[in-house]
Amino acid sequence: MINIKDIARLANVSPSTVSKALNNQTDISDATKKRILAIAKELNYSPNAFGKGLKNRTTENLGVIFCRELQPLSGNPFYSRVLEGIEAEVALNNFNLILYFVPTNQQDISPKMVREHQVDGIILVGVFHLEFIQILNQSGLPIIQIDPKIRLTNSHQVLINNEDGAFAATQYLISMGHKKIGFISGDLTRMSFQQRYEGYLKALKYNRIEPDSALIKTGGLEKGYDQVKELLLAQNRPTAIFAANDINAIYGYQAIHELGYVIPDDISIVGFDDIDLAKFSTPPLTTVRVYKEELGSLAVRALFKSINGELEFPQTVIVPVKLVERESVKKLDVQ
Repeated sequence: MINIKDIARLANVSPSTVSKALNNQTDISDATKKRILAIAKELNYSPNAFGKGLKNRTTENLGVIFCRELQPLSGNPFYSRVLEGIEAEVALNNFNLILYFVPTNQQDISPKMVREHQVDGIILVGVFHLEFIQILNQSGLPIIQIDPKIRLTNSHQVLINNEDGAFAATQYLISMGHKKIGFISGDLTRMSFQQRYEGYLKALKYNRIEPDSALIKTGGLEKGYDQVKELLLAQNRPTAIFAANDINAIYGYQAIHELGYVIPDDISIVGFDDIDLAKFSTPPLTTVRVYKEELGSLAVRALFKSINGELEFPQTVIVPVKLVERESVKKLDVQ
């Protein structure tokens, strides 16, 4: 790999003179500068981004810290699509991407790329403890979070319009004649699930339907099989279920089939996220579409603004959602 010393040797000058020419400084002659630049061009020399950072205080790298929960990124149909959006936007801006995985239970130290300022900014993807976020903030690097677990008021973040999406899903079930609507979800300490729960309750209240605690099952990201089974085995089983994420809904499909019920003839179900598996389920799952690639793309754009000093105050970007009707909901005859 060609470096500054190689160019200095060929130009018969010192490395510092080469550095001055490449950085367009004025304390060397035009003739020397032209000769050095011609050699650099001939050798197809490209300055190392981190080396440039020592002079220009920019590395042209963005860091993505992904919290690994129960499965690798490749097996997560939601976050893998978010990362695709990040990658595309970073490449479009001719930056490099450094990806770092941190387990849920190992969030007690700042990653090397942060400690040594090898990146210009950080995107957080997944579920992080507040203490870890505070550790990262000490670096002084711009940080933006995608779909954070906790409510934040002093941090750049990109959020899903969870409450409106959940309201639309529940309202759709009600418009199809359902009044006994179950709700299944991951842990409500996670902000996205809490907001989807609030949207579900809001739709019930809007339609003057009293919530039934026996129809609400929460806790556990991938507990949809057990949660749906409990609801269907209950004496007062629902006619429809709103699952706060598609993974739980699809696990719930298995419980429905095992108990001998048919979707949507015996039980209707709606999900949230619109992962690829949703449209390939049997029957295809009605769900709330989250624009996952856009989450990643918008996070990168906001981070660049922060890096360039264009954001005076913390920015929150809310990404809209859309109800996608498929074949998992039956219209009931209203008496």
